[in-house]
Amino acid sequence: MAIDQNAFDVSNAIVSLARILRYGIEGSNRVVTVHEEIAWLRQYISLQQIRLKNSLDVHIDAPPELMDLPIHKLLFQPFVENAILHGFEGVRHTHRLEISLAAEDGELQVTICDNGRGMTAQCAALENGEEAEGGKHHIGVKNALQRMRMYYGRQVRIKVESELDEGTRIILRLPVGKEEQA
Repeated sequence: MAIDQNAFDVSNAIVSLARILRYGIEGSNRVVTVHEEIAWLRQYISLQQIRLKNSLDVHIDAPPELMDLPIHKLLFQPFVENAILHGFEGVRHTHRLEISLAAEDGELQVTICDNGRGMTAQCAALENGEEAEGGKHHIGVKNALQRMRMYYGRQVRIKVESELDEGTRIILRLPVGKEEQA
């Protein structure tokens, strides 16, 4: 119906939402490839771009040699969601989000950078997987960190760098090719 009425944004949003939901429910704890996780993340970002009326500029750098690496699904999205929902809240300039992946010293490094409003007190809490100030804002991130530690053990590391009115950089490090460590 949306296509018949030339409402292509609505049609695209419905398709993205359907793919997001399907990916989320099918084997939520299973191992996927980086390629599958990035493809899903692009669908999620596409939906957010429609919601934000294309004021969100996203760049994903995922080298081809990393695409077949196994990872547990749905681990990066809470960090991306946090950047979009909380980092850009009240920010008037174009929202920029950069996601980059690299293999380094036997680890997969995922870096998520935004040019949002930044934060101060929450950084240490996020790194430790604790509830940050205000509690509810980082529940998804806390759950993602708990899942990462359940899947990969203490080899998971997170670093949060942030500056008020400049943005936030989150660096996640997971062991490469090791599906479970716990």
